[in-house]
Amino acid sequence: MTRTHHFSGHAVRRVSRLAILGLTGLAVAGALTPAPTSAAGGIGFAAPTFVDQVRAGGEPGIIHSNKFGNLVYTSHEGSTHIDRSGGPASIQQFLCPGLTTADCYKNHVWIWTSDDRGNTWQLRDEALPYTGFSDPDLTQDASGSIYNTGIDLANDSVFSSQDGGKTWPHGTTQCHDGDRPWLAGGGTAGEVFMTTDTVENGHEVFHSSNYADSCSATGIIDNGGFNGNSYSGFGKLVYDPFDGSLIEPAQFVHADGSIGIGISRLPRARDAFNGGGETWQPKEIVYPTTVYSPFGVPELISMDSSENIYFAWDTNERDPNGTGGCSNLLPNTGGGPTPLPNHIMFVAGKHVGAGQWTFLPPVSLASQGNARVLWPWSVAGSSGNVSVVWYQMDKMVDPDCDIYNGQTVPDVKTFIYEAQISNALNPSSRRVSVINASGRFIHQGGICDSGTTCVASGQDRRLGDYFTNSVDSSGCVVIASGDTTVPDPISGGPRATSLPIFIRQVTGPSLTTGKSCG
Repeated sequence: MTRTHHFSGHAVRRVSRLAILGLTGLAVAGALTPAPTSAAGGIGFAAPTFVDQVRAGGEPGIIHSNKFGNLVYTSHEGSTHIDRSGGPASIQQFLCPGLTTADCYKNHVWIWTSDDRGNTWQLRDEALPYTGFSDPDLTQDASGSIYNTGIDLANDSVFSSQDGGKTWPHGTTQCHDGDRPWLAGGGTAGEVFMTTDTVENGHEVFHSSNYADSCSATGIIDNGGFNGNSYSGFGKLVYDPFDGSLIEPAQFVHADGSIGIGISRLPRARDAFNGGGETWQPKEIVYPTTVYSPFGVPELISMDSSENIYFAWDTNERDPNGTGGCSNLLPNTGGGPTPLPNHIMFVAGKHVGAGQWTFLPPVSLASQGNARVLWPWSVAGSSGNVSVVWYQMDKMVDPDCDIYNGQTVPDVKTFIYEAQISNALNPSSRRVSVINASGRFIHQGGICDSGTTCVASGQDRRLGDYFTNSVDSSGCVVIASGDTTVPDPISGGPRATSLPIFIRQVTGPSLTTGKSCG
């Protein structure tokens, strides 16, 4: 929900001293690799379709059931993902999707399933044993049980389904208190791990071995000192089925305020919760760099079938002498450093031994000229095959307050782009196919990047803080996003919340089998 994170007890803001420097000095065992040439690849996506034309679609997640093959889709309920165009008198709606309807505010995240590859969707509301309208996240354990989470600022609930997301009989309303939980299913039936930012200890991981009916009373802290500086894990983690470890993205804050990014790994994670004494092992990979996305760190780690890992992030180049961007002090106003064209960066880590990876130099997947890119997400398939998606705007703007050079840019349009990467671990044979996956814009206007502050400052937060991609049972890419292009049915003006959309790969190779999608 919020955007500040805790490093050794101190809150650190997303924008650092190097926010104006962009990629200057970016290093990871070598210089910045030139942007790869995009290959056609025959990859194509069907037109976006709506999962639901009433309920909100911010922060969507999508996954396919390993056990049953169907798709499961989840999103934020919408109560804090709204467009408040102006002061309090102009609030179009705060709850969702209507203040008096039976389907308005249930204090839980939305869940849908599809048995026909996303052609139709069924809302799942089975008097679920959880609460929390915000921060959904999907994962599954080795037995095929699927897990989700939700928060309401006082709890982190976790709950599970054993039938492909159609019913959710297990769960706890309070795995632990915290903000922005992420989940990773474990290697045994009923096992799930949850990381969250706690008030008392900052970023921690908790464990359940009973399908989320309860969680460990104490967590294992993933933040603190690092080589005279500080670090914290943050973002969607992955469970390594080969060695039982957990790996999550991490941000490294140096004494001068500069930022690096990397990973943090908890070896033998199950044993760590059974008195084994294992602790998180941080590793800085790229320094210095900048990150634009709301969490100030790559948002997730992806792992392929050969234990190679990948992550992507959006940079935040700024003109240090300009004043054409958002203010860092007064929300929704100008006067801050002028934004410059930025990049979607991608790093591949080749598995070379137990708990060890050799990380290749970063490559730029997108730098589209006079505009901005933001919020990358990724999914990996078989060895060296990865899909990365991001939002791409068609004009230069500082998205957080919809401004550029002191003027608002309300007509800026946002599209969904995808890069499909093969041979990601071999720079000489790597191929990258970049495509406009949405085909049409899914949003017009600014995209607030400041969490719940957006609601108070009158900014547009309808898309939430991220969107996701995954693969279906055939290994073909599927994308979940919010969409704000449908007018309000009563007023005819913009809807106060986004709607959930689904995009499916229909041509080009599967990430897992190499066979043609269709």
